[in-house]
Amino acid sequence: MEYPQINIKLLSEEDRELVKQAKQRAEDLRLTFKEFVLSCIRNALSEESPDSATAAEIEALKAQIAALSEKVSIPSATKTEVHTLQERVNQLRVGISNEIKKDREQLASLTLALSRLESQIEQLVPSLNLQVDGEVNSNSDGDWLFGEDSGAELPLT
Repeated sequence: MEYPQINIKLLSEEDRELVKQAKQRAEDLRLTFKEFVLSCIRNALSEESPDSATAAEIEALKAQIAALSEKVSIPSATKTEVHTLQERVNQLRVGISNEIKKDREQLASLTLALSRLESQIEQLVPSLNLQVDGEVNSNSDGDWLFGEDSGAELPLT
């Protein structure tokens, strides 16, 4: 595909100065030199405005606005939509806080249950006459159920 190209030789100092001014103007309007030149050509071809400088500026500004609009995509929303989104975010925040609170309450409940179990296990350990750290309970010879010595004579019937 062939693209059109414009090649212009500017031999005079006046022409070169004109190019410098055009480049500066394009920069001031925040346009590329190509955009500025094309805008000037469009304006010269249209006969809508007798003041070509003003028309060129307007076209340059339109081109700048279009370029910025493409670069910046700001979603638009109504006040109601924004309010609805804020409400939803607040509901989610409250929901998360409630879930965290439930988890903390469940954790506290489980911790309390574990503590009670440990306490009950500690109460059972001495009565079971278990060996701790390799030592035998001093009442190991005794009947742990009745607290009697096994060495004691039991009456025979």
